[in-house]
Amino acid sequence: MANLLAEHRLELIMSAVSTRGECRTRQLAEQFQMSEMTLRRDLAELETRGLLRRVHGGAVMLNRDVEFTQRLELGQLEKQLIGAAAAQLLKSGQTVYLDAGTTSFEMARAICLGLPQVTHLNIVTHGINIATELAGKTPYHLQLIGGEIYQNALSTVGPVALGQIGELNLDVFFMGAGGVDTTQGWSNSNHVEAVIKRAIITRSKSVFAICDSAKWGQQSFAPIVPFAGVTYWIVDRGLAADGVAAAKAAGMALTYAD
Repeated sequence: MANLLAEHRLELIMSAVSTRGECRTRQLAEQFQMSEMTLRRDLAELETRGLLRRVHGGAVMLNRDVEFTQRLELGQLEKQLIGAAAAQLLKSGQTVYLDAGTTSFEMARAICLGLPQVTHLNIVTHGINIATELAGKTPYHLQLIGGEIYQNALSTVGPVALGQIGELNLDVFFMGAGGVDTTQGWSNSNHVEAVIKRAIITRSKSVFAICDSAKWGQQSFAPIVPFAGVTYWIVDRGLAADGVAAAKAAGMALTYAD
């Protein structure tokens, strides 16, 4: 039990540091009502794990992921194709979760164009821009998860978000990722988003990755789920042969976005 409580405390500290990019020791100690000595030990443990770097009086993230507006411009055509292909997999009566991210944003745009085969649908997301894109443009029920705002991803994160996700029952999670290989599995550029994704996965019957071929063979900062933990991969035709072989070996279905 003590180990579980310690790990939960480390998750909360990482969430705070990831959201802000940097934090002061005194600020964190006050936020979590713990002694600065205990906080410094926790920061030392997180530094040992390679998750942050301690500096005088506090800690900073080792990396800062690329802002949403910059990522939106990367591989835009592939993301549009994947988003459109993913939207075509939706079925009436489902409760689906759209990840925060640029490919999910393209999926939301595709949904707004209309899905004649889908009469009713429940859509959940922690992507603020995704909820804004969908609101008032579809006949479907829409739920935005609350919480702290993680500005680089235009998403909500933290304990409030995790609490709401823990009450969901989801048919499909359409998950984005910053990198994928058979060693690290599916990974993300920041820890706080990876925590949210893992929580969504535990509440989902199926996980559909919406991840372009350029991410294959790449390892991002924070692991999300092992490679075989994904049910379906919607990807562009540029996926390398070893990526196709790895997916088939893992029993993963591939849908190509044309």
